[in-house]
Amino acid sequence: MPWKLFLFVAALCSCCVSAFAQNAPPAPGGAAAATVWNAISAPAMDPARSAHAENVDIVRDRIHITLIDGTMQFTQPVDGVTFGAAFRGKGRVQVEPPNPVEAQQLKFFTKQEKIDFSFTDATFSFTDGLADEVAKQAKWLPSAAANDDLYASRQKAREDLGEAALPRMLQGLVAANRERTAYFLADLKLSGKDWVEVHYDALDPEDIRVTRWVDVGPFKLNDTWLHFPAKGVSSAEAWKDPLAKEDFAIRAYNINAAVTSGADLSATTKMTIEPRLPGQSVLVFEFNSNLRVDSIKDGQGNALSFYQARETKDRYQSYGDYVAVILPQPLAPGTPQTLEFRYAGKRAIRKAGSGNYFCESSGWYPELSNSFATRADFDMTFRSPKNSVLVATGAKTSDTVDGGTRITTWKSDIPLAVAGFAYGDYKPYNDKAGEVAVDVYANREPDDLMASVQRAFESGAVQGAVGSLTPSIMAKTMGAEMANTVRLFSSYFGPYPYKSLSVASIPFSYSHGQGWPGLIYLWSGSFLDSTQRHAIGMKDGVELTDFFRAHESSHQWWGQRVGWKSYHDQWLSEGFADFSGILYVQYRQNMKEALHQWREEKEKIRKKDTFGRARESLGPIWMGQRIRSSQSDGGAYQDLIYSKGGYVLHMLQMQLMDGRSADPDHLFKDMMQDYCKTFDNKAASTEDFRAIVEKHMTPSMDAGGNQKMDWFFDQYVYGMAEPQYTFRAALDYTADGKTHFKAELTRTGVPETWKDVVPLYAHMGDKTVKMGNIRATHATETVEANIAGKIDRITINDYEDLLADVKQ
Repeated sequence: MPWKLFLFVAALCSCCVSAFAQNAPPAPGGAAAATVWNAISAPAMDPARSAHAENVDIVRDRIHITLIDGTMQFTQPVDGVTFGAAFRGKGRVQVEPPNPVEAQQLKFFTKQEKIDFSFTDATFSFTDGLADEVAKQAKWLPSAAANDDLYASRQKAREDLGEAALPRMLQGLVAANRERTAYFLADLKLSGKDWVEVHYDALDPEDIRVTRWVDVGPFKLNDTWLHFPAKGVSSAEAWKDPLAKEDFAIRAYNINAAVTSGADLSATTKMTIEPRLPGQSVLVFEFNSNLRVDSIKDGQGNALSFYQARETKDRYQSYGDYVAVILPQPLAPGTPQTLEFRYAGKRAIRKAGSGNYFCESSGWYPELSNSFATRADFDMTFRSPKNSVLVATGAKTSDTVDGGTRITTWKSDIPLAVAGFAYGDYKPYNDKAGEVAVDVYANREPDDLMASVQRAFESGAVQGAVGSLTPSIMAKTMGAEMANTVRLFSSYFGPYPYKSLSVASIPFSYSHGQGWPGLIYLWSGSFLDSTQRHAIGMKDGVELTDFFRAHESSHQWWGQRVGWKSYHDQWLSEGFADFSGILYVQYRQNMKEALHQWREEKEKIRKKDTFGRARESLGPIWMGQRIRSSQSDGGAYQDLIYSKGGYVLHMLQMQLMDGRSADPDHLFKDMMQDYCKTFDNKAASTEDFRAIVEKHMTPSMDAGGNQKMDWFFDQYVYGMAEPQYTFRAALDYTADGKTHFKAELTRTGVPETWKDVVPLYAHMGDKTVKMGNIRATHATETVEANIAGKIDRITINDYEDLLADVKQ
């Protein structure tokens, strides 16, 4: 599954008790939302509300802002509620990281142990009691300028970058319970530096965030310096229920969509929502801004007000992808509601040649921001050109033709995290993996790019022969390969979760894969044979074939069958898919090629980035998408979350290997199948997976002596270090036919407290057998024993078992 650039827009902060103790005007009702929206989107300063701030303290949990000396002017209130302020003068911001992981990230970006910076200018956007807090500490001035544009200009700068704080402000201002929905954003001009944002968002499981927008060329990235829960809560606890702070869940979709040969998409989407918490009348959905909403209605057909982000078109930087819906009455738990969205637009589908299209993987229907943590039923109808083929998630329940239009219907058998579709001039090919139908939909004609390459060869402009670069030529081979992946992964991870698997080729310029439940996009480059890849100058290897296909296939388990609870846990999807890709290489090619791939993964983790830093120095894999920043290059996220995430699972596989069994992986298979069964069609967290590992760990894996795997997860998931090992073994043979060996394992490069479980192997001729595990809890460990039979050598790391530098 590919990753996409997430320009993070959430804001954080929570208010101290005294701030909420102040009496506040009643929250405006749904009917007044337009007035609120107009006020916050075009803010005006109030010349009558200006104050001299001297040593004014603003505290939000670990955030401590002091207005040392300056002038603070507030915005004009809306319905009696003040929501913004601008400060000019001298101030100080302090934030203490709550744990070593966050401290590492802060030091990585700032070279400081904690945030303690002075600032000159600042703007504050808030839905909490900040105005009352400041009023109690400041001295009011007679008047101020009405045309100070600092607040408005900073807000515009942020919204132009896609921050999307406006809908979140709207939520907080119209909520019945303003404490539960409290929102605070301090945008601070650091002395001698750029602007930095300090957030407190009571609706975010990790309430506190400190970020900075950084120019990286055609767009800006939002670096996250800190992001953690308030009140001393751990991130694991905060995300234990990923929907705990969600106002509602989406339980069902009914989508009626139409696609055209010109790549237009129009749809009417009805959704059933289940209110979870009371009091909210502004519902915010993620939605592609290039699809313009025409109307939104409730279950009774009443038109609802809504606000949508500006259309991005082909701009590098999105203005935000959201639509905020205004309900006439706040949500009430126990009363499901229906919403109907009508929308249409271009650019959600891209045409890349005759019969070749690329359909965006997300945002083509309104969804929650954390959709992989929840599930919904899907019932979809598509209208497409008669001569095209459309395939979607779910089971096809009908296929008819009306004039020049083909009408197909699709229904999910079980609730799904996401839904998608593909269409084009496809040639279908059918295969099977047991009872699972495997259907390949390959384009009959090459896309524009590949057609131009083919013409260059045919005209003689490029020497050589490539034959036809049409994906359909390889459809049969792709069907067989994808069926093989289903068979292998079913044996390792448990039954394939759906009744069928559809595989569609996508244009060459979209060089990735994408998975939905029962539907996979595969890059058309993987539909080329080795001769063609060589002729057009592509690197030939399993990375583009066996590994790539299997990686995408395994996402039917990792991401679809078992989702993830938060961005911290995406390594459970991408890392596991990386592991699965190499597992398939082992079975499809051989162990030698698989070990080569593991060595390649290790090098990706170790290699220097464009700034000269080792990948691991960017942060632990638990940081997830925060690894992607202005301080990392384009491959950093993949080299860590994918490659190291996969290596973590590989190490566990090797620790569980049973060398005495006809199926050495039976313990590992039991663990992975238990994981899939326990979290079948649900979301899991890193701690959830750790609990499964601890359930299946062998006694030799108990390096901490507490029957837990915290030592392993602390070092390899939450940590960044890599040890160096030196292993030496001396063997001699006894008169009674036994082998006496004495081995020494020495570790350097990591703290004294480091622990590892190191698999030990015996070699007898061309046979290699795992003898057991060494629990390496000290810098030097010695092992001595007598073993029946003659052993030629004793080694470690035979199967690249260790994410370590090993010499022996």
